[in-house]
Amino acid sequence: MWDQLPELILTQIFGHLDHADRASVGEVCPAWNRALSSPVLWRSVAVVIDRDLSDDFPPATILTTKYGQHMRSLELAFSRPYISPRSLHRVKLMCSAPASAGADFLAIVRAKDVQLRQLTLTNWAFAYNRGTLLNALARFLRGQRNLETLCLLNAEFGVADVLRVLGVLAKESREHLASLDLRGAFRMSRWQVPHDNRRYLGLLSHFHSLSLLKLDYPALSNHVLYVLASNASKTLKNLHIFVRNSDSRQHMLADTAWRNLSSACPDLTVSYTIVNISHYEDIYYLLLPSLPLAKFHMFSGHVWDQSRSRNFRSTIGLLITQYTNTLVEVMLQLRNNRESLDDLLVSMLIRCKRLVRLQYDGIIRSLETLREICQLQVEHKTRFKTIHVKPRDINIQNRAVLYEINYQYDRKMHEQGIDFRVEDPTSILFFY
Repeated sequence: MWDQLPELILTQIFGHLDHADRASVGEVCPAWNRALSSPVLWRSVAVVIDRDLSDDFPPATILTTKYGQHMRSLELAFSRPYISPRSLHRVKLMCSAPASAGADFLAIVRAKDVQLRQLTLTNWAFAYNRGTLLNALARFLRGQRNLETLCLLNAEFGVADVLRVLGVLAKESREHLASLDLRGAFRMSRWQVPHDNRRYLGLLSHFHSLSLLKLDYPALSNHVLYVLASNASKTLKNLHIFVRNSDSRQHMLADTAWRNLSSACPDLTVSYTIVNISHYEDIYYLLLPSLPLAKFHMFSGHVWDQSRSRNFRSTIGLLITQYTNTLVEVMLQLRNNRESLDDLLVSMLIRCKRLVRLQYDGIIRSLETLREICQLQVEHKTRFKTIHVKPRDINIQNRAVLYEINYQYDRKMHEQGIDFRVEDPTSILFFY
């Protein structure tokens, strides 16, 4: 009976299998082998180079040779093993082999003249002998004429290597590239920052169809904003900026540059993700008035300068004051905050009319704040579809208050079709 299963069912099942298991099921019977050749199974392929290409005849390579012509999306990743300093030299010798295997894999895909729409390179920072891979990647990209999405997440290439990749794309796919993810693409140092590199600016100017751009703060400057305003004004919709405490942040963006970009791209929304930066003095200059900020994610981290206040009140107050009409999503992960922020959270919900998601991981001084938030929802002054409360470290008295709030609002929320839950004391509080 198992050989009489409909092909649709088989392809659904095979879609959840890794390369080795797919190779095995193809040998079960002719019916399963036919199902394995279905193009839908090979539209999107993910390969972990140092795992899936480690054998002499890896299934990923064999299957790509057979079915690679159907591929439209390819992810080439490296795993992230822990390497002790003592064994680093030996591991480098052992790990140079995956680079050659990755280059051979790209050569196979190139020989089949596969035209990708999406290419993702993940965690290439953990690859050794990357020169071999980069050369193979450059040769492969020269044949890609329809690439719409490129992601270089955590590649940590040198500036010249990233520009080499972008240079090939500018020649082959400039009219098609709509999404470019450069988060962690550049290996940052105080001597090499890309934001004002002339070649970098020139290459960005070639991508006229760009609608989504993700980059780190060191790859952003006033010049970059002006280039985007001049060359992607008809298409640019989303700009995601990632700022880390380890980034070079000596340069500042001007409000005039943001105003020019906002004017040229009226549909533009900007997202900030701030990691391990918590002090207001280190954040305020990012939040300029003309910035069309839609999403703000802040992870304050576990370590900070305790000789000065983090002043979260000023940061949140600035968000409310300047982005009342643009904020859509706010995530605040504020560990061990000692400031009272209850009134500002309520103020944000009331004043930011477009806000559809708020996630707050921090201290609430009074559970009456939660009651006030629930009342806003019941009175249709907010428009959330989900309200989850996950309290942490509460006493017996506050448990009773939570139970009362749950009893008071559970039925009312259900009548509005809202997923309302007060859960066990474990984690966080969020609305969307």
